[in-house]
Amino acid sequence: RQSRLAMEMSFAFFADAATVPADGKFYVLGGGFSALALAQLPGMASFTVVAGFRFTNADAGTVHIVELRFVDNLSKLVLPPTTMRFESAGPPPAGAGEVSVSTVPLLQPTLGEPGEYAAEFWHEGVLLHTVRLHVLEQQRPPTGPGSPPPA
Repeated sequence: RQSRLAMEMSFAFFADAATVPADGKFYVLGGGFSALALAQLPGMASFTVVAGFRFTNADAGTVHIVELRFVDNLSKLVLPPTTMRFESAGPPPAGAGEVSVSTVPLLQPTLGEPGEYAAEFWHEGVLLHTVRLHVLEQQRPPTGPGSPPPA
C-alpha cells in the first residue's frame, strides 16, 4: 500500500502584493512576473509568493508541513526557510471533493548579484514546485560629455 498523501500544490507565482482574507480567495496586485530589476545590487526586494494547495478526504486529520525556501542559482538559502502548516479538521464539504487553501508569504531578501533565484516548495524532503525569478540591475543612462540630458 502506498502512503502517498492527497495534498497537492496547484499553483505558485510571484506578486508585488497579495492577501487572503476570511473568504479564502486571494487578491493580488502586480502578479505573475518572472523578472525583477533593482536600481542597484546588492539591494533589497519585497514581494509575495502566491501559492495554492488542494486537500481531499484523504487529508482529513493529517498535518502537512510545507517549507518555502528562497535560494540563489547555487541552491544556497538567501533567507531562512518559511514553514507553513496545514491541518484539516475534517473532510471537505459534502459534494466539494476537495478544499483549496491559498498562502501569500511575504519575502524581503537582499539580493547580492544579478542572476536566477527561485522559490522552492518542499514537503517531507520532496520538492513540490519551483518558481524562478530573474534578477537584473537596471542600466543607468550614460552620463558625461556628449550624453543626452536626462528627460
